[in-house]
Amino acid sequence: MSVPLPRVFVTVNIPLEHLSPLAGLAEIVMPDNGVAAAPRAQVLEMISDCTAVLSQGELRVDAELLDAAPALKFVANAAMGIDNLDLAELRRRGIPASNTPAAFAESTADHTLGLMLDVTRRISESDRFVRTGKWARGTEPLRWEGTLLGGKTLGIIGYGRIAKMVERRARAFDMKVIHTKSSPHDHPGFRSLDTLLAEADIVVALVPLTPETRQLIDAERLSKMKQGSFFINVARGKVMDEAAVVAALQSGHLAGAAFDVFEEEPIVNEALFAMDNVVLAPHIGGATKEQRRRGRLEASGEIARFLKGEERLFPV
Repeated sequence: MSVPLPRVFVTVNIPLEHLSPLAGLAEIVMPDNGVAAAPRAQVLEMISDCTAVLSQGELRVDAELLDAAPALKFVANAAMGIDNLDLAELRRRGIPASNTPAAFAESTADHTLGLMLDVTRRISESDRFVRTGKWARGTEPLRWEGTLLGGKTLGIIGYGRIAKMVERRARAFDMKVIHTKSSPHDHPGFRSLDTLLAEADIVVALVPLTPETRQLIDAERLSKMKQGSFFINVARGKVMDEAAVVAALQSGHLAGAAFDVFEEEPIVNEALFAMDNVVLAPHIGGATKEQRRRGRLEASGEIARFLKGEERLFPV
């Protein structure tokens, strides 16, 4: 009599080719929800007898979920971040986890530049204007003057893999790039955080969410930024005090802002909806077909190594 394969729950219905490392090793369980992730209630019901779970980083893995999945032995994030994982609870129960620290770096760097160009050149704002039909009723050439990136100073908060990719891309636009990180070093672009905020024309947050970075960009730090500068958050929403950023935009201290992440996702401060100088994206920094595929292959590879008793490549 054959032994049943361990069951692996995947939170989104994705191509089986993205899970090829698990072929012959596990039974794949996926919701039939189209492109949408399974609602939490559905996850708690479907995961009860699963050995492992693979999420896109959107699934909160906490005591409630672990209680609902007594057979769960491994958690894999097809994502760079791990703030959805209750690591203390996982450690307490002896359940290992992994992420994909490099899989989405290029996509996120590209997206950061896209947000920067969008907000400084007012691309989304002008797109909305054209769609109203008002452009056909008369041109306003002075209305759409934006900000040239060349010659401006980009300040990057954080200096990890993505930040260095953003730096290379920004230099192609003839920007000066400075950065700050938790450990001072002798790189010529290094600045203390306060110095960076005062010097940069555009500030980009690219740090992981930790107790030290939670609400790092608050009202006091925003006040240190240049009058008329731009703020972009592609890190985690809780790295900023969203209400303080809204206030800095309303006062005119910030010329504009772009967000891929929000403090209480998917809830967004409603004041932002009325601001033409703000670009809003639904946490899609890593969302390219190529890198989503890579992330899922890496995450399912981690599950496969766990099931075979092999050493994992990306433990957290």
